[in-house]
Amino acid sequence: MSAAVEINGKVARIVLSGPLDFSTQNEMRMANERALAVDAVKEIHIDLLDVPFIDSSVIRALLVFRQSAAARGKELILVNIKDTVREVFDIGGFDKVFTIR
Repeated sequence: MSAAVEINGKVARIVLSGPLDFSTQNEMRMANERALAVDAVKEIHIDLLDVPFIDSSVIRALLVFRQSAAARGKELILVNIKDTVREVFDIGGFDKVFTIR
């Protein structure tokens, strides 16, 4: 798993790749903290294009990150989700919780 953070004005883009599970949460958390630390950022896009698998622990981590972003006046948006990963969000009802583009 890898996580890259790109800042472009008011948008931070966190590009994740590889399978995401409990063992990848620390790297995700560090990327999230880098995006949250930039005051000018108002939207944080989590790019999941290269993520073939996600487990429930990562959804929980994303929920916590969403709350942290909201507390700082930032919106968390999930982008480029493959159908197999999107299905996990849909089945659990998380498609209603997250903004997905």
